[in-house]
Amino acid sequence: MDPKPNSRTDIRTRHMTLDEIECAIERFPRRRIGFYPTPLHKAENISRKYGVDIYFKREDMAGPGTISGSKVRPAEFIIGEALEQGVTHILTVGAYLSNSATQLASAAIQAGITPIVFLYDNLGEGYPAAWRGNLLLNKVMGIEVHCFPRKPDESQEKVWDQTLYPAVEVRKAQLEAEGNKVLVAAAGAIHPSGLAAHLLTYKEISEQSHALGFTPDYLYHTTGTGGVLPAFVAGNLLTGGASRVRSIAISSYRPDNYIHHGIIVDRVKAIYGSLRQIPPTEGDIMAEIDIDQRFIGEDYAVPSTEGTAAIRELAMSEAIFLGPVYTAKGFAGLLTHIREGKVPAGSKVVFLHTGDTSNLFEDPRITGAIAG
Repeated sequence: MDPKPNSRTDIRTRHMTLDEIECAIERFPRRRIGFYPTPLHKAENISRKYGVDIYFKREDMAGPGTISGSKVRPAEFIIGEALEQGVTHILTVGAYLSNSATQLASAAIQAGITPIVFLYDNLGEGYPAAWRGNLLLNKVMGIEVHCFPRKPDESQEKVWDQTLYPAVEVRKAQLEAEGNKVLVAAAGAIHPSGLAAHLLTYKEISEQSHALGFTPDYLYHTTGTGGVLPAFVAGNLLTGGASRVRSIAISSYRPDNYIHHGIIVDRVKAIYGSLRQIPPTEGDIMAEIDIDQRFIGEDYAVPSTEGTAAIRELAMSEAIFLGPVYTAKGFAGLLTHIREGKVPAGSKVVFLHTGDTSNLFEDPRITGAIAG
């Protein structure tokens, strides 16, 4: 991926069409792994119940396995860059239940690159007594997994800084000393080469909704490490899109956190740079960001009452399954916004189903009382 224009004559400031955006992205290194476009369909029963047309964009069906999600898109570009550079190993990090680590690892396996994942204890219970959910999938795929327990009173940041990230650097140095080439991707499969990937999701939503005869009034999604949001904001600003992007946070976006509004702004600007466009002002970008932090619950990966109810309601009405860590809290936010009138009756809403269903098989302290 070429993150910066070669000269100022390469930079354009006008709006881009969806096709122009796709053509610009086509020049990025990419290994095609997922099955795209993913489906977009209306959830008839729950739409009727709430008086709002709710459509699901099914990134949970992206592949390459039956349990996947939105991280496969950026993984295609991360893998593309890795193959171009002769990378032999990809190292990434996350929580024990990490969707991104599993999805990036599965993409690496598809491309013949060895994945290694470094996972911290999101429950604060020590080394996992049983391999569940994504952790089990990692084991079935034969991935080298390093687990980092923490005490209940230890912060996530302390584990990252004192044990997990130093271990990543040690393993990277070992591999390089053996003649291997290593790429490290941050939590959430965040890497410069993959930041623009979800512009293609934005393009698919626009084209698929047009084919179905509507324009979305709102695009809803769950935001954690901030992989989707910058691309959706950039998509709106680049094309003059009319759909309002609304994000439901599953972890804090406070200014001193590892992810916050300023990081999203920086990533939007980086996407513009990769497309050889002059970015908008910070104020214009911030005006597009709408993050509701009311649905985090007690903490990240701790089930919320609203999220558990959303899982059951959608499963019983549509036989669509959400995950307790991410998508359930996001969909709970959407339903609450409808009840509050933030989404008026008759609106057209697209909800981005980013995956997370493997976490339905996690520890009960993560899944909640989903069985009733």
